[in-house]
Amino acid sequence: MKIEKIKNFNQVILAIAGILGLILLLIFIVMAVSELFRDFGYNRSRTITNSLISEDKIEMLNKDNLRLQIVSYESPKLIDTVNAVYIIPVSVSTLDKPETVVEFSGDGIMGLLDTYGSTRNKGYSFENYFDGLFANIIVYKPITNIAVLLFNERIMLSGIRTYYFKDDILLVFYTAENDTNNDGFINFDDNTNLCIYSLKTGKMRRIAEGTNSVTGYQFVENTKDLLVEFSLSQYKDVKFKSYKPRKIMKYEFDAEKLSEAVPANIQQQMQNLVEGRITQ
Repeated sequence: MKIEKIKNFNQVILAIAGILGLILLLIFIVMAVSELFRDFGYNRSRTITNSLISEDKIEMLNKDNLRLQIVSYESPKLIDTVNAVYIIPVSVSTLDKPETVVEFSGDGIMGLLDTYGSTRNKGYSFENYFDGLFANIIVYKPITNIAVLLFNERIMLSGIRTYYFKDDILLVFYTAENDTNNDGFINFDDNTNLCIYSLKTGKMRRIAEGTNSVTGYQFVENTKDLLVEFSLSQYKDVKFKSYKPRKIMKYEFDAEKLSEAVPANIQQQMQNLVEGRITQ
């Protein structure tokens, strides 16, 4: 009798354990599926939104007098409180289906937008950051009613920062200019450069080095020179356990010159040390 009770008790325990195991398995499956769909949605959005359609697709749409992307203007950003200078980032919105192009004539009316001023700290330089991906930047001076479009080309911008120097205000941002990975879009999966725009002179500087992509930068202390980090394009199709190889270059602002920060002989010496080829 006691053996029978023990047997029944064991069966109940096994049944409960089985049910709990099944519940845990179902929870795991639901979580995995949710994560999969969330990742899919993110990647799809990142690919299509805030990207420019490639030249090949644009030509096909233009032939049929169609368009798939509409210009959108973001809220003005105050970058110079003394002279009341704003920038207006320009983004793009992608339609689900192409629409027929309708020519626009007449004066457009911009609605009242909320603006957010920057607070400035005293010192040599100050950094402000505007998040988002954009298709252009307009420098706008409402007092004199002057608007300047920084680019007259199809381009994508990201990471817009304003740096305040004693004699100038610089806009610094990353750009993607061509569909280098041939996925049909111009976005930050393509090769990237760095641009610097001087509010004082109105001059634009492009920092680029072949097909290498700019991945970071910092100003050299008390100067407008920069140390710029590049991801090496020769390894773009090679898989690494960590991030891809990078190098540091120095950009001399006044001379507009880009050069290696680490001399070639030291680079070779360091590579030899890594490979165990130590030479005297």
